[in-house]
Amino acid sequence: MADRKFLNKEEHADILRNYSIDPGKAMFTIILSIMVDVFGYSMVLPLLPEIVKNFGSSALFVGILVSSNALSTFIFGPIWGRLSDKYGRKPILLISQAGTGISFLVLALSPNIYIILFSRILDGVFGGQIPVIRAYIADITTPATRASEMGKLMIGHTVGMVFGPIIGGLLGALNWRYPSLLAVILSIIAIILTTRVLIESMPKDRISDIKQQKEIRELSSENKRKTFTREIIVRFAQVFLLFSITVMFNSSMALILDERYGASTIIIGLVMTLAGVTIMIYGGLLMKPLFKKVGEKRILLIASVLLILNFLAFPFMTEMWMIFAFIPSFVFSMVFLPSLIQSNITKAVDADRQGVVSGMTTNVQSIAQIISPLVATGFIEIGGLTIGVIFLNQYELIGYLAVILGIALFIILYFDLRKHSYLYSYEKPQKESNDPN
Repeated sequence: MADRKFLNKEEHADILRNYSIDPGKAMFTIILSIMVDVFGYSMVLPLLPEIVKNFGSSALFVGILVSSNALSTFIFGPIWGRLSDKYGRKPILLISQAGTGISFLVLALSPNIYIILFSRILDGVFGGQIPVIRAYIADITTPATRASEMGKLMIGHTVGMVFGPIIGGLLGALNWRYPSLLAVILSIIAIILTTRVLIESMPKDRISDIKQQKEIRELSSENKRKTFTREIIVRFAQVFLLFSITVMFNSSMALILDERYGASTIIIGLVMTLAGVTIMIYGGLLMKPLFKKVGEKRILLIASVLLILNFLAFPFMTEMWMIFAFIPSFVFSMVFLPSLIQSNITKAVDADRQGVVSGMTTNVQSIAQIISPLVATGFIEIGGLTIGVIFLNQYELIGYLAVILGIALFIILYFDLRKHSYLYSYEKPQKESNDPN
């Protein structure tokens, strides 16, 4: 694997032209698809406690609703990714968008709590947008541009997370069903744009050509490449550790701000808005220039070290103003690490397996998204824990567990980069090309 070579930008552009693919026209629709998916989710999520109360169910049912969605995504994510490898990205993306729209319509029209549960499960079943979109980005980018292009997806994610809860709250104050109906309308808009604007990145002739190339490789002296190699599994471990850390904090942030600092809903909203704006700045403005100036490998290591330092400081952040200092540095890691790690995953598999591996990546994230919120809220619930003769409060438990996971992540990343130096083999030639000599 260490001697694996990648196509440069010009070579890759020639291949895309053969299939009439224009990468520039795709990004707007892709970002919109992400925004609609996150927007609908973030509009409805804050309303779940009120919805559950309206139907006379317990607060525990909120957790069941969230977990059922993650579990169904865990099961069906890889299936959609595999189907997109076989039939193309666009039709699977359209099916996923339609399924998401239908799930929100079911939620808006739900007569009881069990139909609401069904709507959340249905949304997870059709939650194939993220793995298919990641595979699409891998199809239309080179290794040198892939991480920064994946970083652009954070723009759509952030817009959804910043404005979704605000609009959901305003509409929900009128009727809890209105945000779901708006999500249906947005899904229809996304379907129309995908149908009319998005160019298929895996047309039938490209799938056929890739299949032929695969058969030639398997018949030649080259070793047959497996999909889930040790290299892929190592990077799945990186994804799991990273999302365990970030989801553990993100899922409990509102509770922490309320219980630790006595923050009002306005202050909590302000902190979340700060995080969203910071994500937009990093992902939309600074990512590409930083990659060019500093290099992706250094950024990866810097972001992982910064993540550890942030949570070393977290237990001692006793004043509210410290959170406003914590958020920009934490968000730096949250933006750069996922895009770089996921980009490295795509480099380890052939073009015909991108959807499969992207689906499995979503699965690994789903596992973290199921476990981490339970751990973080569990720590807050118990208020602390005595380990031997040492008592650790809930914030120390969250911070130090994040540090342990962060150190494990850094170690795995460091040895992965040393063993697989080909990951950034394109960076050196880039620098040399700017050398006047």
